[in-house]
Amino acid sequence: MENEEKPVKKPMTHEERLELADKLDRELDEFIEKLPRRKYDEGWPEDRWEEEMEKHPFFMTQAPKPGQELHPLYEGLQQLKYDPDENEPEELATSYKEDGNFNFKHKNYRLAVVAYTEAIKVKCGKPEIEATLFNNRAASHYFLKNYRSSLMDCESALKINPDYDKALSRAANCCFHLKQYIKAVDYCDKILEKQKDNKEILELRQNSINAAKLKERG
Repeated sequence: MENEEKPVKKPMTHEERLELADKLDRELDEFIEKLPRRKYDEGWPEDRWEEEMEKHPFFMTQAPKPGQELHPLYEGLQQLKYDPDENEPEELATSYKEDGNFNFKHKNYRLAVVAYTEAIKVKCGKPEIEATLFNNRAASHYFLKNYRSSLMDCESALKINPDYDKALSRAANCCFHLKQYIKAVDYCDKILEKQKDNKEILELRQNSINAAKLKERG
């Protein structure tokens, strides 16, 4: 039996992208416009209004499940946001970064790690964006207490931007949790070169020195 060739998906033209975006805008306007005009008995049941909202692609908070009926505009919305054929690398990385930021804000740190990882994979070629992505993923790992992974991401961010204060500070804290006290002191010193009165870093530095002495004795 011969293998059937799958049709090659053609990238959307600029005009098609504009038309789809305009259609999405109109759909949202119509969707919102209808809400206040409905009588309560014609509206959504009180115990199911969130479920009904989820059916519209603009308000979905979870990815559709396999076999779930999709809103006809969902695929188009996803294509506009995530399709590498329809987005420049910087746009794609930014979309994933925004998802990561959203999940981080809502303390979904594992999902944030996934989103930032996808953004990093894009390799957008913008040093400032890539440094931020590594730093943000480091923060997500830190709150999951994955201190080694967090430190590695801090170091990746610092390779791109050696003066990244947030990455330096988090790296110092990671080293302390990993009992790499001398390394923690080194990171603290780099910060104190620019912020000599940073109380938090001064305290961390002293705690690292004290812990290193105890480690030597023990």
